[in-house]
Amino acid sequence: MAARDELVISGDSHVIEPFDLWQKALGSRFGDRVPRLVKGPGDAKGNYLFCGKETVQVEELVSATDDDRLASLIQAGHDPAAREALLDEDGVAAEVLNSTWTLYTMRADDPELRRACCAVFNDWLAEYCSHNLKRLFGVAMVPIDDVDWGVREAERIAKLGLKGVTIHAALPDGLPPYRDRCYDRFWGAAAALRLPVTLHIITGRVRDPFTYHTAEEREEAPASFIEIFQEVMPILARDFIFGGIFDRHPTLKVVLSEYEASWIPMFRHRINRIEKFPGLRKLKKPAREYLDSNVFCGLIKDPFAAKFREEIGVDGLMWGSDFPHPNCTFPETHRVLDEILAGFSSDERRKIVAGNTQRVYNIEV
Repeated sequence: MAARDELVISGDSHVIEPFDLWQKALGSRFGDRVPRLVKGPGDAKGNYLFCGKETVQVEELVSATDDDRLASLIQAGHDPAAREALLDEDGVAAEVLNSTWTLYTMRADDPELRRACCAVFNDWLAEYCSHNLKRLFGVAMVPIDDVDWGVREAERIAKLGLKGVTIHAALPDGLPPYRDRCYDRFWGAAAALRLPVTLHIITGRVRDPFTYHTAEEREEAPASFIEIFQEVMPILARDFIFGGIFDRHPTLKVVLSEYEASWIPMFRHRINRIEKFPGLRKLKKPAREYLDSNVFCGLIKDPFAAKFREEIGVDGLMWGSDFPHPNCTFPETHRVLDEILAGFSSDERRKIVAGNTQRVYNIEV
């Protein structure tokens, strides 16, 4: 069991944006397409947030009920001072912060709306993190369907002090794949600015099960729960590795967020076989080595990571708490770490709970 004074940094936590954030900032510019609270379908009770395409029942993801733990988590999501108090209680030194509702907004059909909503979020996140820039490290939302805008926004958020950028886990229909050279200016900018690029669940083409509300829709939930965690694999193989992105931009870092890690050994095996397929472009190094040099995988509660730690690669693992979502590790983070990291050495543990995150995001705590 580790001491409570060990350095622990969450590589994947979240803020919870105010429901009226976009209405206040964007006014009537997008009419009823702007993200906002709406009534549920039919006679459904509860609060629903329209995110530009789909609606999410708020209580299912971030419920401010009479439960003291949940109520304090909700407050921490939009109040950085309250957040720090809970981090102190839990023995967590710092966090890398992703969005909550803006992840869903990335799926909006209107690209102009997506960009506007993300810019609003990025400004709000920078202000949130400014409460303590030595402890709160924000990841901006930057769709790159418009590459010029994406490069400008990456440069802008870097000046604001944000530490990374989240793009679509899978691009919307009709756009060139990431391996297309039209995106190279963005990859080059992200690498030059030392901004890791995050692929986060929910931001791709697979619909999140929490946006299903009717009984008929929810019959699709089992398939969606599986598909949403597999969506990143073909993108990583086809575009970033065999599509040549990593060869053209060898210092680019890609973070896979909330996909867990125990799938990586089989993925390594598969790309070794793909490498022998005739007609593919020749890589500058063995395919599996890109996972070691360019790809970093989030780990929250994966119970199998320790068993496959050698095949996964310890230097690419970053633990995250998912704070302040209800299923996060608070207030038992150190107990959870003892459970999921029981098979790792003390040196490996230090890398996973702090060192790798510091290295990827270029942060000091």
